[in-house]
Amino acid sequence: MKKDTSNSFKTEKGIEVTFEELHIRHINLLIDIKNKKLNNWFLKMAIINTFDDLKLFLNNLKKNKNKCIIAICENKIIGYLNIFPLNKKETCLKISKPKLINKNCSLTEKQLILGLIKKSICITDIKTSSWIINADINNIDLISTSRELGFQPLGEIILWDGCDQNKSIKQNTQGYPSINEFQKISKQNILKIVNFIRSNQSPLIRNILDFDQDDILKRNNSKSGALIYEDSVLCTVLKDINYQEEEIYTLTISRYWDNRFNNILKEFIKSFFVKAPIPSLKTYKENIQVNTFLDECNLKEKNQEIILIRNTIIKNEAKQINKINQSLESIFDKLNPQGNPYPSPFPLKTK
Repeated sequence: MKKDTSNSFKTEKGIEVTFEELHIRHINLLIDIKNKKLNNWFLKMAIINTFDDLKLFLNNLKKNKNKCIIAICENKIIGYLNIFPLNKKETCLKISKPKLINKNCSLTEKQLILGLIKKSICITDIKTSSWIINADINNIDLISTSRELGFQPLGEIILWDGCDQNKSIKQNTQGYPSINEFQKISKQNILKIVNFIRSNQSPLIRNILDFDQDDILKRNNSKSGALIYEDSVLCTVLKDINYQEEEIYTLTISRYWDNRFNNILKEFIKSFFVKAPIPSLKTYKENIQVNTFLDECNLKEKNQEIILIRNTIIKNEAKQINKINQSLESIFDKLNPQGNPYPSPFPLKTK
């Protein structure tokens, strides 16, 4: 990277002089100043400038809401995970997959995972009512440990890889509308897109994720948008914030998909995988029709994950007699939300 020379220059003798805002990090330089009056003034200004920087840092930190939990053994970090809110209301938190970086420890891998997740749940505030973990379908340690801490399976997802599909999908759009019906998310169409996504989610997932317009706009980028034809949303693709360091997008297709639009969707999928970095598409395993269609488009199944959820509503309902073995869906059905057709989760006190 090219060095910024606007804050420095070299003297005729080749000595570099830099220009910086006075900061507390310069305390070692202030010690050398023998003028007590000047030294005191410098120290005061250094503290003021430092606190100004600190206020900016704290404001950005408040917007970020990310937290990192670490496991320490013999003064070494041996594992970590990340937690962050999935919605603006901060009612639903995502717990990332625990990462182990040093296995030379007396604890087992499962014990480390247990400690990291348990700490993640303990430090959250009163607004939080749901915690979500995505575990690879074969990660027995993570799945069993999460279940020990009260997490229950919400469903399974499939991640689709489209690296080779550009060579295999044949375009045949004669007599069908073209891909120019794909629209970027904007203030003009956001309400229509939000309603479409909600209507194609199960009541349980809708309660837990509790997305609103701001949350959808946050997931908007150059690849995100909606396929809209004759004022009706056919499908949406949104950056999935569950995966912060990966290019993964959630594909939502109408429950009442008309097969006459198959060629439009094929054209959309073909264009979606054109630009690097090559992304992946995420679908729910229960949506057999969509997954069959993507398989026919020669997309490759990259991975399967299970979604695990811990929810205070479920926890309180399960404490009641004869409800301990009921399914998540049946518990939420009995909550009978009033008024809002897209109810929001709310925190309940637990004993």
